[in-house]
Amino acid sequence: MTQARREIRFLLNGEEVALAGVRPDETLLDFLRLRRRLTGTKEGCAEGDCGACTVLVGRLSQGGLVYESVNACIRFLGSLDCCHVVTVEHLKAGDGTLHPVQQAMVDFHGSQCGFCTPGFVMSLYGLWMRVPDPSDREIEKALQGNLCRCTGYEAIVRAARAVSSYGEAGGDALAAERGAVAAKLGAMRDGRRVEIGRGRKRLVVPASVDDLAEVLEEEPEATLVAGSTDVGLWVTKFMREISPVVFVGGLEALQAVSEKDGVVTVGAGVSYTAARDFLAARIPALGSLIDRIGGEQVRNMGTIGGNIANGSPIGDTPPPFIALGAHLTLRKGAHRREIRLEDYFLDYGKQ
Repeated sequence: MTQARREIRFLLNGEEVALAGVRPDETLLDFLRLRRRLTGTKEGCAEGDCGACTVLVGRLSQGGLVYESVNACIRFLGSLDCCHVVTVEHLKAGDGTLHPVQQAMVDFHGSQCGFCTPGFVMSLYGLWMRVPDPSDREIEKALQGNLCRCTGYEAIVRAARAVSSYGEAGGDALAAERGAVAAKLGAMRDGRRVEIGRGRKRLVVPASVDDLAEVLEEEPEATLVAGSTDVGLWVTKFMREISPVVFVGGLEALQAVSEKDGVVTVGAGVSYTAARDFLAARIPALGSLIDRIGGEQVRNMGTIGGNIANGSPIGDTPPPFIALGAHLTLRKGAHRREIRLEDYFLDYGKQ
């Protein structure tokens, strides 16, 4: 293996960031607010429920650049290697002109106390880039993970319907800069493992699936983190020690979904969002199930493999997958074996 890199690299709005001092349990929210004073991103629930901390994270996927809304309160900084983080501060123009999403929220009275507003703006921004003229159902789905106590949602939905009358999504800054951003993120990918810290303060970002297997041979007690929708709460709510941490969310080899001879194969790192349409086209009931898992931000972060691996008795995906006769392929080092999913679970939280 080539020498490990000792820093994580990512883009923050328009700035290239390289960090050598990163704690394994440091959240993106704390980094933004405490280290960078980007206080538009709020802490509400600290568990991925309210959406006040919503930001966009762009990542390279199958040769393209994909932006998704995520909960910064439970997203770990170490998981952002080679990503683009976009906060609400990045939306307004250099002359202070509001972004179309922001202006629509102003004109349609989509805010009262304002605490939740930046999160709503970022969720609607993510939707607008994907679907410039969304249906009410698409708007409601995009806002499932955003809670507002005082405004009520009708004004926000009216603003969402009107965004494209304030500007064209194709002319937005993130659309115009997409090629340049993708090139910068691609240049950050050097094919090396990232290692920061030592002992109980160690974090690792493996370079590949084979490298992951090697890391886990070295650190069999390490905490594996993909989407952190569960592990994030271990830190923010239960103050648990999770290091050493191995971040696997960037391993594209774990993010494939395919079908051959009537058998569907889902990689352990496939998010709910990425799996939804593929699975729903073959097993329609799974589409409606996934639509009810958390909010949009949770579905963008959470992975099917993680939902299975944590062994929770209230996991959403194991029951239907067991009913469908699913099998798991497990790996330790170079050795692989296959077992029935129902045989994977031994007891409460034990597998």
